Amino acid sequence: MYAIIEDGSHQFRVREGDRIQVDRRDGSPGDELVFPKVLFLGGGDGEPQIGAPTLEGARVVARIVNQFKAKKIILQKFRRRKNMRRRNGHRQPYTMVQITSVG
Repeated sequence: MYAIIEDGSHQFRVREGDRIQVDRRDGSPGDELVFPKVLFLGGGDGEPQIGAPTLEGARVVARIVNQFKAKKIILQKFRRRKNMRRRNGHRQPYTMVQITSVG
């Protein structure tokens, strides 16, 4: 059985045991995280369920594995002949979660 969930502006296709990285969430490793916006449930014995836009009462539960930051990216702005140079770095924070139950 699998589900399609929405988290922020991203959609993920998940099944039990999958590991996905989502935008940073508060919590420490081992804490539970619930995704209430389930858009689709399918792949089981019954008929697939399609939400309009979400399914009532369906939820996906996950466990936080770790918190981490992505590789640093460098942003540069440059205007020729104007003596203008800007250099800035950014590391996006993420949370790695493991799906424990779908339904």
